[in-house]
Amino acid sequence: MATVLSSLMLLIAAVVVAIGVYGPTQIYQDFFTTFRTATESPLFTSLLNTGLGYINITSLLAFSLLSGLIYATRLAYNFLFNPMEHYGSEAETAYNIIKPSPGKTTEERMREMKQRRDIGDIPPVYPNGWFVVIRSDELKKGETKCVNVLGMNLAAFRGESGRSYIVDAYCPHLGANLGMGGKVEGDCIACPFHGWTFRGDDGKCVKIHYAEKVPAFAKVKTHRSLEINHLIMLWYHAEGDEPSWFPPEFEEVKTGQYTYQGFSAVFYDCHIQDVAENHADKAHFNVLHASKDPCIGFDFNLKCEFSEERKHVNVVSTTAVRKNEPLNKWMLEEIGPGLSYYFDETQRARFLVSSTPVGPMRQRTMAVGYSGTGIIDRIKTKIAIKASADVLVWANKTYRPTPLFVKEDQLIKEHRRWFAQFYTKNSPRYNPNASLEW
Repeated sequence: MATVLSSLMLLIAAVVVAIGVYGPTQIYQDFFTTFRTATESPLFTSLLNTGLGYINITSLLAFSLLSGLIYATRLAYNFLFNPMEHYGSEAETAYNIIKPSPGKTTEERMREMKQRRDIGDIPPVYPNGWFVVIRSDELKKGETKCVNVLGMNLAAFRGESGRSYIVDAYCPHLGANLGMGGKVEGDCIACPFHGWTFRGDDGKCVKIHYAEKVPAFAKVKTHRSLEINHLIMLWYHAEGDEPSWFPPEFEEVKTGQYTYQGFSAVFYDCHIQDVAENHADKAHFNVLHASKDPCIGFDFNLKCEFSEERKHVNVVSTTAVRKNEPLNKWMLEEIGPGLSYYFDETQRARFLVSSTPVGPMRQRTMAVGYSGTGIIDRIKTKIAIKASADVLVWANKTYRPTPLFVKEDQLIKEHRRWFAQFYTKNSPRYNPNASLEW
């Protein structure tokens, strides 16, 4: 009996936590789909057509309860034992739009807010560095995907050897998109239009099935990529320089001590420097992230160490203190302009938060969690990777190139100097006449 009660309590707790993580709107839609599937089954139809009215009502109630139980069990099991997949709603996260207003759709309200926004005098839109393009589990062996990052249309594919590659999306022949219907042949990608086949490592065309000879200059541009921490990353440099540094792999993930627990991602409009700058903004923590009760204050002892040896690294450490008692300690390494590695001392977990410019003033921020195999570790990790409250600020602010600082904002000034190293002479600038509809 005790085992049954414990299992039931765990089921209820997992469902409650999952609803909080995934959000009630998504939960409602998923449950409605489960219920509709159950009520459309032949068994339900036969019961409904059999017996008296009270049996029909009984059947309906029974199937309603059964659908709820099946869904709750499935939800709890998936949350506890499968990697989490959570896509934040841009309307809710970035613009606080919960439902459409009279006479306007959600998309129309968002479009109006974006058009009214003054983005300010922003820095170049694409800094140099490593950026997350796609998750490893999104690209199966022999599969191709069309991806859009840093204003580029690219094709990602995984060869039969298991290695992943990234090339320009458009075939140099007649411009077909290699990521849309392209076929994998060995470690090459074949164009879906005429079958021109390109090697993944150097882009050279190795086969044109209807031509006697393959031109020596026939090739597609390749992009330097790296696959670590369950993520596929791409190197971008405005001057075409080769990588001068590489993002590290979590040692616990590499050895198998920690496993991938899922992700939470959201798209929104802002400049990537605003996202990175958050790490040095000590004052915002107590306003935006601490308790909403002003009587329960937190102090955040934050320190940034801009590495001299590893110039692309900023080590941030902080302790949340309440009534002179340390409550939480964590450390992160800001690796280049778009990667942040979090080490939380209060739980057995690691987090990698990436910001990737999809287009000018368009970001995809994704938090990925890794933890030990314990149920509590997995639950805490999945709770922690929800979208940040900062998105609402980032998506609606203007950029101040010369802000009004007080002396307590010194770290932000230092961070801006550090971040400037990721811009070079040909780093692209924002074109106000270009569309932001990415």
